[in-house]
Amino acid sequence: MRAAAPIMSGFVMYLLGLGGSVLFFKKTYLKFKQAKYGAALLALLCFLIFAIIFNIQDARSLYSKNYYITDLPDAPNSPMGVGRGIFPGRVVWEWNAVATNKNCKNTDINNCCIHPANNNQDTISKMAANCIKKLSDKKTVKEGWDGLFKNFNQRKTGKSTGYTTGQTIFIKVNNGSAMWNTNSTTMGWKYNIQPETTPATVMAILTQLVDSCGIPQECIYIGEPMSHLFSHLVDPLLAKYPKVKYLEGQGYTAKGRTLISGWKKDAIVYSDKGTVMPDAVTDDLCNEMYNANYLINIAALKAHARGGVTLCAKLHFGSQNRGGADHLHAGLISVAGNDMILPIDKPRKDYGMYRVLTDLIGHEKLGGNTVLFIVDGLWGGPEATDPSVKWQMAPFNNNWPNSLFASQDEVAIESVCLDFLRAEATVNTAFKNRPFFPAVDDYLHQAASKANWAKGITYDPEGDGTEMPASLGVHEHWNNSVNKQYSKNISLNGTGIELISTFVSSLNTGIHGVNQLNSKVTIFPTMFSTELHVEIGNNNDAIMSVYNLKGQLLFQHHVAGKFTWDGETSNGEALNKGLYVLHLRDLRTNRTITSCKITRN
Repeated sequence: MRAAAPIMSGFVMYLLGLGGSVLFFKKTYLKFKQAKYGAALLALLCFLIFAIIFNIQDARSLYSKNYYITDLPDAPNSPMGVGRGIFPGRVVWEWNAVATNKNCKNTDINNCCIHPANNNQDTISKMAANCIKKLSDKKTVKEGWDGLFKNFNQRKTGKSTGYTTGQTIFIKVNNGSAMWNTNSTTMGWKYNIQPETTPATVMAILTQLVDSCGIPQECIYIGEPMSHLFSHLVDPLLAKYPKVKYLEGQGYTAKGRTLISGWKKDAIVYSDKGTVMPDAVTDDLCNEMYNANYLINIAALKAHARGGVTLCAKLHFGSQNRGGADHLHAGLISVAGNDMILPIDKPRKDYGMYRVLTDLIGHEKLGGNTVLFIVDGLWGGPEATDPSVKWQMAPFNNNWPNSLFASQDEVAIESVCLDFLRAEATVNTAFKNRPFFPAVDDYLHQAASKANWAKGITYDPEGDGTEMPASLGVHEHWNNSVNKQYSKNISLNGTGIELISTFVSSLNTGIHGVNQLNSKVTIFPTMFSTELHVEIGNNNDAIMSVYNLKGQLLFQHHVAGKFTWDGETSNGEALNKGLYVLHLRDLRTNRTITSCKITRN
């Protein structure tokens, strides 16, 4: 019905426009013939109105052909490019339903998504710690970060060295709306609530760097160079880590903020050389970012009305100093207007066109200098400046997405998050089909492989005559939105992405081993035909997951105390007769309570 509605309404408009224009043309002719000039002029006006409707609708019909794409040109599990990281192409997805307040209305600026009361800091910190340990396959956060630094420096300098005291770290966050959405008195939001980098996520990473790894606070910078940082981000961090440099780009130096020291002129030289983006030949980078030894990119999980999605790459639209990013819009998909609603927009909808996001991924001081990419999906949103919405797909089930994604491979993490956004957009009208923009993943194709570069374009984002590497990471789409498996989840010989999570079976790592906990659990009957009953002692919260023997996820549900399952899979199909594996994972400890075999007979 969603797909048919615009077609039906468009057809009605088409008939009205065509029929009305013909009718009033005849009336105009008749009235002039009868010398009834007033009536003739009125009929002429009506004719012109209906003719315009007809022509606009006709133009929009042509324009909207192939408007959204549900089938991408690269088939599922068809990786391209070379993965990066200790485990190349690995992306960690941490989800916990109690990370945020499910009952948060997210409409009150003074008590919305970013407020501490709506974020469980302990849970979020554990999720962030799990990201580091699973990316590195280490037992502690400190060991994990040491592994990340060594792997990054091996690629950057050729030497496997860890963090050295005095080296600086720049944490790039999403606060881009601060340039227009700031209450100058409170330094908080002025107009509306944005899905941005959550303070609790930054706090979790700062705690790891300072408390676990011993990195001096003075060596850490946090910023959104184009504008500044909201008080709801700075204040809780400043209270615990007062010596960290909270950078300010618009002159607000009060309340613990540090003014940016200056700008490296023409640090970015866009590879289209002004042919696609005539107003964006070069851009400056702030000294603190340009000279940093490491970047950490903490983007937000959200769709976008011009690019389809906005993740780690587009986060750097806020790294330059023009006070806005309009000059870069010509390098996205929708050029002249949001959501490509105007026929005059002429969206850049073909694969193999210049993509500004590829330049940003490949720049040696931006994507090339980032030790860790995080996509903060605790409160993911349908657009860059629209409030967050609850997600409908499993396992979110009408709750906030409550997720953190982490990787050393920017192409891989953006590919995974794109798959999540596209899956949610199929069941959530708030996303307005934005993740289905034409060529939405073209920038990832080009970042993954030089073979996909735009014709006539040599990506050299520093403008130094040296083209960027032939591959910046690995791109791939999962097999389907239920199983969420990538090549390395399916085969030991996979060359693509490996998604590590509680919900996705993986063949390449032992971190999914069963940890039996002391918890009273009843599952009966293990051989069932109509209903299976699950009961967890003390009304504990757990996630129930059912897999087939190939490791494919078939069903998930949040169990609080007792639950009765009728054997229907997450996509609404009846479970076939056969043998399956049931897992129960405790939401508080993020550990497996029990794992057992069940039979549908």
